[in-house]
Amino acid sequence: MQPSPDSTPYKIISVILASGKGKRFGMPKSEALLSGASFSETIRNTHREAGLQDVILAVGLNTPDMISTLREALASYPSTWDACLVHPVDHPFVRPQTIRLLCECSALYPECVVRPLFQGRRGHPILIPARLDLSADHHGQGLRGIIASSGLSHVDLKVDDPGILRNINYPNDLYET
Repeated sequence: MQPSPDSTPYKIISVILASGKGKRFGMPKSEALLSGASFSETIRNTHREAGLQDVILAVGLNTPDMISTLREALASYPSTWDACLVHPVDHPFVRPQTIRLLCECSALYPECVVRPLFQGRRGHPILIPARLDLSADHHGQGLRGIIASSGLSHVDLKVDDPGILRNINYPNDLYET
């Protein structure tokens, strides 16, 4: 990643949120296969190809929702970080170039939430700055609620990647273009 303005390395970690049971899908999506690799492996490989080294797979956690999964995954991470790429496992079609662009944008705007935008629609994954208080009350709206009440600015980064919008909820979603 690029150095921050004070020359210290800007550290971005990623968390793949993969603790869901996959009831609508018929199995845990983290284990579902895409071209011979699980969704989790596909996303992890995408992140590594994009240059991220610290990839946390939040799987098998007995948490009630995605924000709880994110909190638990980050609580177990022993090191400091400047930003976190939050990637739900049901978005396996995101391209490495998109991840690189999001990371570069986060390094330029380190106090902002960075969200990808394709054809005017926001998608996943997003980058959150470390200063975002994930323990804040989310008013039943998860990470979106925490971001909305945080007062942090956001950057909507235009990307040429329809994968940011491809949310896989049902097996047939794999075959839609």
